[in-house]
Amino acid sequence: MKDLIIISDFHLGEGRRDKRRYAPTEDFFHDEDFSRFLEYIDETYNGKHEDVTLVLNGDIFDFLTVTTIPSESVAKEMGFQITGAEKRFGLHATAAKSVFKLNVIAKGHSIFFKALSRFIAKGYQVEILRGNHDLELFFPEVQQRLLHILASVRNGATWPQLKKQVRFHQLFYREPGRVHIEHGHQYDATNSNRFPLNPVFWRKHKIGHTEIEEETLDYPIGSVFVKYFYNRVRRFDPYAPRLLSPEQYLDFIRRYNVFDVWRVYKDHYPYFIAALSPSTDVGVGGISKLEKIQHQTEDQKLAKKAGIEDFYRQWEDLKVSPEPANKAAVVKKAMEPLVRRAMWGGVFAFGVLYMWILFFTLIQEIPWLAANAFIMAIFAALTIIGAFWVWSHFRSKMKQWNVTEHQQMKIAATKLAGITDAKIMIFGHSHQVANMVLNDQGQVYANSGTWTVVSNPWNRIVRDARRLTFLRVKKNDVELLRWNIDGIRFDPVPLFYLDSDVEAIIHAEEVDDDLSTNREHSWLPGAAFDAESEQTDDYE
Repeated sequence: MKDLIIISDFHLGEGRRDKRRYAPTEDFFHDEDFSRFLEYIDETYNGKHEDVTLVLNGDIFDFLTVTTIPSESVAKEMGFQITGAEKRFGLHATAAKSVFKLNVIAKGHSIFFKALSRFIAKGYQVEILRGNHDLELFFPEVQQRLLHILASVRNGATWPQLKKQVRFHQLFYREPGRVHIEHGHQYDATNSNRFPLNPVFWRKHKIGHTEIEEETLDYPIGSVFVKYFYNRVRRFDPYAPRLLSPEQYLDFIRRYNVFDVWRVYKDHYPYFIAALSPSTDVGVGGISKLEKIQHQTEDQKLAKKAGIEDFYRQWEDLKVSPEPANKAAVVKKAMEPLVRRAMWGGVFAFGVLYMWILFFTLIQEIPWLAANAFIMAIFAALTIIGAFWVWSHFRSKMKQWNVTEHQQMKIAATKLAGITDAKIMIFGHSHQVANMVLNDQGQVYANSGTWTVVSNPWNRIVRDARRLTFLRVKKNDVELLRWNIDGIRFDPVPLFYLDSDVEAIIHAEEVDDDLSTNREHSWLPGAAFDAESEQTDDYE
């Protein structure tokens, strides 16, 4: 039984634009570290390639952040034309244009591709899954181009080796009775795809007065947010936080004082408006019944072809239905948190004002109260205490009502355990590590985390405790490890037992009743939790 090394969420973008500087949208700065990582795997297994497989579990490449545009001659040679919106926001997600983006990524991260090719040349097997940031791996043309890039490396893998040792998986990597691996974005409404196995539509674009039609990826609203808004922000502020969704970005902004919030919105507003201009293509909204039936039928055909038809039918009930990716949805998504906070704040302020109006009415009815400053001070103190209690209670309820992507995947893993015989279920996507026992049968959910920048309370305890993380499956056990670039070794990732994780699962409506009524199930030996990114003001 081969060991598995699972990595995810590297987010390779344009990389170095020259020998000195990176593109402002870049997230991955560890090409040399990754090269040494693969060398260490080879050393650890004494070159016995038959003992270990490397699994790239989605979002290794970040096509969404590639904004470089080819010259007209290059575009013509590759068989496509460039629209006005593409010149401003980057190419659309067609097969040919995605091949060009992959070329840009490979040029900016040459060390990464050289290291991977030479690792394969030593005989190691590599399994590649797509995530929401490299959905472009759906296209066979992109898969073939990736193999050609790896084959072009000097002293790297040959074409026959690549065809034999590299496999692409559209959704899952599964070993019956042992492990189930998927990226995890299908459990996140912001980033899930309506038709996971066939995520494409024909769309019309205008180039001057000419209308063209292209087969383009059906981007979820999270991808739209990155391409048409977040990339523009990063171009003038490359130090902006690496966030996964509009909610997280708005939540980050709200943590500043009112003057900072105004400055950020004032600076970012032009890009938000530009994203909603008529010239941009911001995804597909409603589709006809015929289109829906056609895509569902194609999905089932592809599932049958892959030999996962029965499992896929059950899995479809677990995935989250995506939010529509159109202009109206983008506006709604951006404004919803602000409107909700404003409404609650207005109700709260009205309640306090009403209480004081009643108090002053009472003063008029009982004149001697007006002369009693002590009573007024007591009422003011009670108002402050009551306001603090109500606000704290509201925030506590909000934590219970709002299920984050990280919590959602824990819930999904719990349900997935009921439809699979796999001992270990592995996701990525959330950028938050996890390693927890789910039930009495000992089924485990694990998350590989990310190699990109992560800001959380663990940095106060262990430097970079949540970066350069990965998973290693040995037989039917999974280890959560970190690549120590200073010590050149694999270190265990420190975790805490946190009641907050159990509470989050219990309060989520998606969890079955038998789990919510028996909290001890979550505290079997070996269970470990992590919720550092779910509390940024209130650490537990």
